[in-house]
Amino acid sequence: MERNRIIDNHVIITHCNLEGFDVDDIYEGNPSWMEYRLNMFEKYTLTSLMNQTDPGFHLLMFCHTNTPPPFKQQLLDLEEKYKFLKLMWDQTHFTGHGGEIPSFYNSIKNAYIEVRNNDSDDIICSRMGTDDMVEVRFNEIIKSLTQQVNTISIAGGLYWDVITDEFLHSMFPTGPFVSVKSTLTDFKGDMREISHHHLINQTQGSFIMNEDPLWIQLCSGTNVWNALDKMPGEKIEHPGGEFLEINFGFKK
Repeated sequence: MERNRIIDNHVIITHCNLEGFDVDDIYEGNPSWMEYRLNMFEKYTLTSLMNQTDPGFHLLMFCHTNTPPPFKQQLLDLEEKYKFLKLMWDQTHFTGHGGEIPSFYNSIKNAYIEVRNNDSDDIICSRMGTDDMVEVRFNEIIKSLTQQVNTISIAGGLYWDVITDEFLHSMFPTGPFVSVKSTLTDFKGDMREISHHHLINQTQGSFIMNEDPLWIQLCSGTNVWNALDKMPGEKIEHPGGEFLEINFGFKK
């Protein structure tokens, strides 16, 4: 694959501790959900993004405006350490379950214009969780693929139970790793108003049936939805530490 010219018009969108989480109290416990998730976020998600072959991207993470200390300070420290990360202290991501989509997209657009280092009208928006990892070529590949089609879903990836250290290989064409290319003059965000299960069909986009896994979704004690027995795919042998380090930047 030909290397793309470095341009920072890819925006990855995630969220942390917004209202609507199915957790009784995310700040209580030892460790609390918040402490556990932030540690996972840095250890796995940020590590995979830090090692991208194409560093031209921005990660916008929506956080609760009233995040209590010391968690707010921990978030600010991460923003200072990882220059591609920009925190968004904004609740419109969840408010109204879609009713605030225009406001949400306006926040993304304004934040991107503030941090970007290019004058292109094109912009790519991708979805990611704070317990996801992406392959080191992810940004490079997304930019290349969206030159041919505006909406894509990356089907092939892995589920990793970090408690049991077991892996599942998955081919999930309607999964959450979707990207949408639009323009600043006709900004469509990541089309979050459409479920990832239906996005490609409704936008006439493309499923990318990649042979090499381009993402890992982590299964842990705080994410019951991603339990291996609930995910599509087949269990595989542990791919090995060298594979994880080379392909996802993760090193124990």
